[in-house]
Amino acid sequence: MHTDKRTLAWLVAGILLVSITPLTMSAKAFAQSGITLNGAGATFPFPLIDEWRVRYQDVQPDVALNYQSIGSGGGIRQFTEKTVDFGATDAPLNANQTSSLPGQAVHIPETIGSVVAAYNVIGIPDKGLKLTGPILADIFLGKITKWDDPKIEELNPDLPLPAQDIVVVHRAEGSGTTFVWTSYLSKVSTEWEVQVGRGTSVQWPTGLGAQGNEGVATTIRDTQYAIGYVELAYALTTGMDFAFIENLAGQFIEPTLDSTRAAVAASAPTLPKGEESWSNVSLVNALGQESYPIASFSYLLLYKELSTNPQIDSVEKARALVDFVSWAITDGQEFADDLSYVPLPEQVVTLNQETLKGITFNGQPVIETTPPPPPEGEPFTVTTSLDGTSYTVTGTSTFTATEVDIIPEQYVRITFDGDGEVELTLPKAMIDGITTVKAGSETLDHEMVSSSASSTTIKFTVPEGSSVVDIQGAMIVPEFEFVALLILATAIVGVIGFTRFRGNAMGVGFGKRM
Repeated sequence: MHTDKRTLAWLVAGILLVSITPLTMSAKAFAQSGITLNGAGATFPFPLIDEWRVRYQDVQPDVALNYQSIGSGGGIRQFTEKTVDFGATDAPLNANQTSSLPGQAVHIPETIGSVVAAYNVIGIPDKGLKLTGPILADIFLGKITKWDDPKIEELNPDLPLPAQDIVVVHRAEGSGTTFVWTSYLSKVSTEWEVQVGRGTSVQWPTGLGAQGNEGVATTIRDTQYAIGYVELAYALTTGMDFAFIENLAGQFIEPTLDSTRAAVAASAPTLPKGEESWSNVSLVNALGQESYPIASFSYLLLYKELSTNPQIDSVEKARALVDFVSWAITDGQEFADDLSYVPLPEQVVTLNQETLKGITFNGQPVIETTPPPPPEGEPFTVTTSLDGTSYTVTGTSTFTATEVDIIPEQYVRITFDGDGEVELTLPKAMIDGITTVKAGSETLDHEMVSSSASSTTIKFTVPEGSSVVDIQGAMIVPEFEFVALLILATAIVGVIGFTRFRGNAMGVGFGKRM
């Protein structure tokens, strides 16, 4: 007997081990199955995207964000070549770029910023040098070459402008910041528009090239008498001096969040849908007394059909990407102000959300439309009696049960005055071991909500046009005693049979005299 008990113990332990091991392995696999979202592009929004990278870990610990700040041109290229999950650009796609894509793209404005004319001029230690658009165009065309040029002196009579050569600094690579800057210069100078034009990359008439907003900012800080263009956030975080620029209303405006916000409000562009062309959307040289004239959206680029991109190889990754973007354009906007970006207006957020609803993976919407919640039900009670015993059924639904009948050994019949989802609690003294719920000849799906020693709660839907539901089970009163005796008898027979088997195995014969 001692050996048998030990064998039984090992058998139970083995069963438990087999049961637990898959759960443990599954948990480990889940813990190791994180998703990384890879993006590349504009340096303009990099400080904000990098903040999102950190903050989103608190929202979705299993989703990591990796973003390469390589410029809008590089972001568009990698997006086109499908080597990243999303691209980022300050310049909307033009017709040629759109035609080169392997699938339809959508533009999602992620933030709003402005570009400043930053300078490093000895003798002018403070921000506030006044410049106009035409003067800036002439400086970058190489026509104005000295800081004490009469045109600059006329605007700044109280500043000690030095007789030094102006060192122009511009972006060396394709850049959305360059697109915004050259778009502005094209708006205010016909000569610039004809000779150079606008674009993420242009043929510069003069100047030094540097990589990224960071590179341009560093070059300006390290080079005396330099001037260049950088995103407002870089100028503020690095303490650079920058010019107040004349706007369309003739006011010299300091680049700030408020003046950038004013440009967006004054422009109030009729924005296209996400999948339409954004090539003509511009915030530069906006109307308004307080508008700073060099403002811009910055965009995320996604494929409308995400399976176009082999980097997005599962619906889980597609959903993770869309969920992140959805968070970035809503909750993620709360970090914009502190980093010198303008949060997206509600109008733009709503447009973005509509764009995200249209994004698919293998033809199916990534954002599932959530059906409206069902109306809340009201409790009801219905009672019947059989052989002097009362039985009460309770439930919750938008309609009620009007009658309950017990058909012994067959079913419990409930009559309703409506259709839809219903939750019922039935006493086990009336019915136990519920197996089937039927409306006429139709078997209804039902869910076991809970079970206690005294009652069973189930949930199902009464079909339209039906009012009577039959519930079948292992026991319908008054057959409980018979079923219980049958189960007991079966158990006794099993015990006797097992005992005889054990006795034979041990050489003990039942029915033999000892």
